[in-house]
Amino acid sequence: MNDQTLPHDDYITAVADALDGYGITVADGGTSENDDLLDGWITFAPSSVNADAWPHGVILGWDQRNGWTLIEQGGGRNVDPLDPTAVCTFTSPQQVAFPVANALRGRMASGPSTNDGTWTWDPRPLEAAVAAWEKGES
Repeated sequence: MNDQTLPHDDYITAVADALDGYGITVADGGTSENDDLLDGWITFAPSSVNADAWPHGVILGWDQRNGWTLIEQGGGRNVDPLDPTAVCTFTSPQQVAFPVANALRGRMASGPSTNDGTWTWDPRPLEAAVAAWEKGES
């Protein structure tokens, strides 16, 4: 991870933690700012990725403008955004983890995950922190 604190550090970590709840082992992750763009990434243990669906491996990426994408490593570097009807830029970590876990297993099922009442997510603090960063206020 980076040495500085960025507005989305905790968000990327929360998504990694939520993936663990779906049995996905995160190998690495991090955040950065590149050319006035906040971004983050998560990589996975090979045992968590269906090699037939992702023969070159896959990275989960995020940025403040485009939200969440699955990026195939090597090969053609295909970029697949997560279903925008279910996942947006500041979607709850659990809501991001559900379609990602399915995709890593080779199933592209999407849609809302079920909230059993054990998690809540308010995107407003993250949205405000990113907006302040964009204005140079952080």
